[in-house]
Amino acid sequence: MKFQRSPLQLSLFYLIVAALWIFCSDALLLWLGLDRDTLNRYQTLKGVCFVLVTGFALYCALNQYRLEQRRARSALKHSEERLALALESAQEGLWDWDMQSGQVYYSRQYCDMLGYTLEEFGATNDSWLSRLHPDDRERAGQRLKTLLAGRSTHDESSFRMRHRDGGYRWLHYRGQMLLDAQGQPSRFIGTASDVTRRRADEDSLRQAAAVFDSTLEGVLVTDREQRIVHVNPAFSRITGYAVDEVLGKLPSLLKSGRHDEAFYQSLWHALNSRGAWSGEVWNRRKDGEVFPMWQCIRSIRDESGTLTHYVAVFSDVSAIKHSQHELDYLAHHDALTGLPNRLLFGERIEQAIQRGGALLLLDLDHFKIVNESLGHNTGDQLLKLIGERLSEAIGANVTLARLGGDEFGLLSCDCSEADQASQLALELLDSLAQPFAINGETLFIGASIGISLFPDDGDSVEQLMRNADSALARAKSSGRQTFSFYSQDMTALAQQRVRLEAELRQALEQDELRVHYQPIHRLDDRRMIGAEALVRWQHPERGLVPPGEFIPVAEDSGLIGAIDAWVLEQACTQMRRWQALGLQLEFIAVNVSSRLFSRGELDLRVERVLRETGLDPAQLELEVTESAVMDDPQRAEELLTQLHRLGVRLAIDDFGTGYSSLARLKSLPVHKLKLDQSFVRGLPQDGKDAAIAHAVITLGQSLGLHVLAEGIETEEQATYLREIGCPFGQGYWFGRPQPAERLLAVQADN
Repeated sequence: MKFQRSPLQLSLFYLIVAALWIFCSDALLLWLGLDRDTLNRYQTLKGVCFVLVTGFALYCALNQYRLEQRRARSALKHSEERLALALESAQEGLWDWDMQSGQVYYSRQYCDMLGYTLEEFGATNDSWLSRLHPDDRERAGQRLKTLLAGRSTHDESSFRMRHRDGGYRWLHYRGQMLLDAQGQPSRFIGTASDVTRRRADEDSLRQAAAVFDSTLEGVLVTDREQRIVHVNPAFSRITGYAVDEVLGKLPSLLKSGRHDEAFYQSLWHALNSRGAWSGEVWNRRKDGEVFPMWQCIRSIRDESGTLTHYVAVFSDVSAIKHSQHELDYLAHHDALTGLPNRLLFGERIEQAIQRGGALLLLDLDHFKIVNESLGHNTGDQLLKLIGERLSEAIGANVTLARLGGDEFGLLSCDCSEADQASQLALELLDSLAQPFAINGETLFIGASIGISLFPDDGDSVEQLMRNADSALARAKSSGRQTFSFYSQDMTALAQQRVRLEAELRQALEQDELRVHYQPIHRLDDRRMIGAEALVRWQHPERGLVPPGEFIPVAEDSGLIGAIDAWVLEQACTQMRRWQALGLQLEFIAVNVSSRLFSRGELDLRVERVLRETGLDPAQLELEVTESAVMDDPQRAEELLTQLHRLGVRLAIDDFGTGYSSLARLKSLPVHKLKLDQSFVRGLPQDGKDAAIAHAVITLGQSLGLHVLAEGIETEEQATYLREIGCPFGQGYWFGRPQPAERLLAVQADN
């Protein structure tokens, strides 16, 4: 090892050599015996030499010192450059906190990490604290207290620092506390690095690991040789294999044997060409059960594009498959009867159209009465029994469906001819002829059937259903408990009804409706005591349209409510005019349609009309059909009671054609029953009509109700009805419905 001398050591060395030379030279001269003068001159020379030697020694020492300083500065510069390069390559910033002065040095790399220049960042600890995230300040203060207390001299932690762009960066600090001679903190120095990306990556990895372990989907990872290297808990739960049972094995241990070689070739072709495959595959659990799974496989490559792993994510779809089957059944079958529903029925028709056959729509007659009188539970039980009985009555090649409510549909490809379809319809009606026993009750139920034959009656599901429904309506209008076929005449009639509805709406807007009045007489003295207001339609081209033609259209389209309201207002106004002219009538009668009656607020409408026209409520008689009352007896009783409180007269129209309960009838606040004209037409010759008429009149008398017979056309009928106790009547014998001015003229003649 080469000995290194300092400049001071060299100077001392030269001085010692000079001193030894002078001392030795004096001793030598004395020993030689030189004279005094020579010795003095020598001493002078020696002094000069000593000065020169000393100066030279000092010069050498100083020169050596300068060289050492230059080398030291060069070494320091190189060291600082290496440190700067090392910190820059490591992407770390330097900080140095002087604990005595409070000044902090921040390196350029440190400031760059936060987007500041050295001047912008500052040189104090407050500069650092002002940019520290508020949530990290307490933790930073605790760590600094620990260092200042001397419990530790090293610290390593991460904090969030505000960047110049307003966001925060995670900086990881490594620092050391330096102590002075008294053991007090003097400097805190260290480095900092931006670990924002690493923290985000670590968070993502933690989240991915949590998802991997907690997901309900099974995950399987293999190396490039397809050896299993990792599985998650869901894999074991789904397949039954523990982790140690599959690691190092091939995924083929799950094969079910249901897929052929072509399936796997397609799978690997997709993986190799697109890097991914997804689809349904059947695998086998550890216990041998074969189950369906939905699986996605991806190939994983490194940054150089080299294949490293395969990842498969799969879910057990056994429950979904089972649910799909159940949902498919529920979507295509009626929940109550288990029969095919309208959707499946339509699909069956679609499949059968080209082969030919018959479509039958069966609708139960008066099923609503069962629900209202016995309850919906009984009604549901009856529907189930009807479904079972109809199923027994049909053949194997007939589809029976419940289309909703009390409507059933039948599809038969063996009934392509009308006589075959007729026979099937008769068998269905016969099967319902026997009573049903439910909860101790014996119930009878009839049905009406509409039939359309295909492909003659239609070439689409919608057309066949529509035509069969038209035939069903025809069967109902023909008296029920029968069947009817669709015909082109029915289509023409339907088209005519559509045109008629449009024209009727126009009639309301253009004031084409008229009110005619039919007189009502006492049968004993034949005096007119009232009139019934009846609507008529004065068509601009067709003339007077019969009410039997447009009233059903008005009822079906919902226009009847507006028509009734208009008639009510016109009738009350006309009654006031007659009174002003001195015509002595006790009342004016107005029909209330079932639609207007069931809508509610009828009492408010009547009250408003009476108030606006000034008519005495006792002079207005409202006629409600028996069927309208029995559609909802409880609601009807409430409405009639409200009307009765207004003081108006109330009458049950078409009595005898519905299904009135006598117990219900006696509680209704009505004062008159109108005997339907169908029971008057055969009087007095028809014994059955006579018996019914006599029974109704007797019933009315016993309940304290007046009875009015409708449709009197002959003197014999009027006389007979008077003799059996009927007090009032109306019909063509007394006068046809006529305009108000003509009725006034007739009354004046009388």
